[in-house]
Amino acid sequence: MELSVIIPTLNEEKNIGYVLYKIPKQVWEMGEVIVVDSSRDKTPVIAQKFGAKVVRTPPKGKGHAMKIGAQEASGDILVFMDGDRTDPPEYIPLAAEAANEYDVVICARNPDHKRGSYRYRLFSYVYMPPLCRLFREIGFEIRGDPLAGFRAMRKSIWNKLKLRSNNFLIETEMNIKILLLGLSVLEIPIPTLPRGNGILKSKFIRSFDQQMQIIRTLLYLKNSNILPRLSRAKFTFLSEELLNTFNEEERLIIEEALLGRLRAHIFCSKLPTPSGYGGYYGDFLINYINFQGFNQRLKIC
Repeated sequence: MELSVIIPTLNEEKNIGYVLYKIPKQVWEMGEVIVVDSSRDKTPVIAQKFGAKVVRTPPKGKGHAMKIGAQEASGDILVFMDGDRTDPPEYIPLAAEAANEYDVVICARNPDHKRGSYRYRLFSYVYMPPLCRLFREIGFEIRGDPLAGFRAMRKSIWNKLKLRSNNFLIETEMNIKILLLGLSVLEIPIPTLPRGNGILKSKFIRSFDQQMQIIRTLLYLKNSNILPRLSRAKFTFLSEELLNTFNEEERLIIEEALLGRLRAHIFCSKLPTPSGYGGYYGDFLINYINFQGFNQRLKIC
């Protein structure tokens, strides 16, 4: 099997049907769609009716659901996306194909994208710049939402990341390990779409403690100045020029429905390649950084 789409859900009965309906036909034909569900509503019933494989799991957090989905997946390429309508499923074929060339593909909401919800774009202009600035200061050079959950990668890369987070910190952990492992990242800008039940129903927005944990972690790593000096991660921003590397069908999806005219921008940092990282905050920060190629261990907590 080539592709596994993994959608963690918690009480998304008003949204999951729409999300599954919008997944392109070729995705169902070439792979599987796995809904990892912890709901108390009809989400799993609706998902099964649309043909998704439903895996039930206790409500231990988004990160836990993603890890369960990866364990259940049969595909060589894993695509993770949210089940609340904020991620356009039309991007799945492009992201999956790009994962053959890049280690991690991030479909990031970008308020500068010409399509999407005007109201939600305004909201993004408020919260996204300071968040992006914090991530850039630790070396994670991304233009759109750095906490985007819509990501694709080969299963071998997922296994290499060895993610530990069980909650909303999983994207932050992944971003840090991308830097430490020196992975290549393709950022695909996507429109900022409204959440199905409204932004106030967002579980992340309501998880203030986890938001603060992410900020404290970023500030700690920024002040330590370790990641910007050590990372060899390479960031590429998808533009129309780069679309020529994909097949005609995927170019049409992007050109006709999703992407505006954007220029290519490639960031390269000059840093070594570690296999883990450490810190004080969050259940994903490990005690030591193990530097591959340097045969040394640096304690940062």
